[in-house]
Amino acid sequence: MGYVKAVVGTQYGDEGKGKIVDQLAKDADYVVRFQGGNNAGHTIVIDGEEHILHFIPAGIFQGKTCVIGNGAVLDLDKLKEEVIGLEQRGVSVLENLLISENAHLILPSHVEESKTDKIGGTGRGIAPAYTSKSNKTGLRVRDIINVQCPIDQVDLDARPNLTLFRDYLLKHSYLMPNIVNVAKMLNFEIDMEKNILIEGAQATGLDIDHGEYPFVTSSNCSAGGICTGTGIGPTRITDIIGVAKAYVTRVDRDGSGPLVTQLDGWHGEFIRKQGNEYGATTKRPRRVGWFDAVLTRHSAMINDLDELIITKLDILDGLDELKICTAYELDGEIIYDYPSDGIVLRQCSPVYETMPGWKGSVKGIRSSRDLPIEAVRYVKRIEDLVNVPITMVTNGRDRKDYIIFD
Repeated sequence: MGYVKAVVGTQYGDEGKGKIVDQLAKDADYVVRFQGGNNAGHTIVIDGEEHILHFIPAGIFQGKTCVIGNGAVLDLDKLKEEVIGLEQRGVSVLENLLISENAHLILPSHVEESKTDKIGGTGRGIAPAYTSKSNKTGLRVRDIINVQCPIDQVDLDARPNLTLFRDYLLKHSYLMPNIVNVAKMLNFEIDMEKNILIEGAQATGLDIDHGEYPFVTSSNCSAGGICTGTGIGPTRITDIIGVAKAYVTRVDRDGSGPLVTQLDGWHGEFIRKQGNEYGATTKRPRRVGWFDAVLTRHSAMINDLDELIITKLDILDGLDELKICTAYELDGEIIYDYPSDGIVLRQCSPVYETMPGWKGSVKGIRSSRDLPIEAVRYVKRIEDLVNVPITMVTNGRDRKDYIIFD
């Protein structure tokens, strides 16, 4: 029997999903990205060499067929740069890449418009591209094919952008062999019992519907977006895997997005430095906080998680004590449920539980039985608070640095 597994973020993105997808892709036939654009950055370290992906799914380093679904948005110029950069490193991309004909395009005009975004975006045209999609004025990948048609076959009154961006589309006609009906293809392959691995960008805290609105991204990056972003029906998804850091980070342009457990003192700077917490896409310093179990519980519910993976456990090496946020205080009241409202969250304070840290380092350890008992208890406490089984932890940057947790 084949499977359809999905990997989604449970915090604010940057949880290390790329490394997890790269690891799980070994057994997959297809690796599929279902939403977002180059506002996401997935980092994979292979034998000490760092690779950063923005559009291409992280299965590319395992030689898998990588698919960009219709829920994603594509800047064709930036995609070409990424393809060239990977192929210069000896990675075969175009022969392993399929793109949905219905994915929308990030146009140069969208990039210019996004530079005035007031809600802390990345300035890469993501929100304007999704706005054009909703307004039904956007261009799709299929328009690379449409622009080749005789001009009298195109309704130019209905599609003025097709003429305006004709040269832009023609420049990227090399992608025509890679453009397919992804929904039809994936459903056929599922019928053939192939293994499908779904890759999310960003995370549930930034989901346009279930995140901290308005301090969110412009797509559905929780599991519900898989169906609309790929054309795979909900009952065909067999496993949903959540990813969370052993702490929490957030990156935004002006620091306005909520981060209830934010650390501004010595602890925050220690974790930022140890974890190299700078945006893979933006290079901005990430804000850092203690693990937020309230947020992750919310993500577990929204995504109906089957399992949880904790990343970057090694970054907490050397700290005498650790804190986990178990509840929020709002207007003098203790609340355990997550309010999906950015304005309300900015008024919340964390309620912490303190645990002892561990001596020495967890790096290089390959079995959970060899971890310091304090590290095991920390992971198990997160498991209890989130009420989802933790099946893996990562303990280093390289793809081989992980522990199956039992």
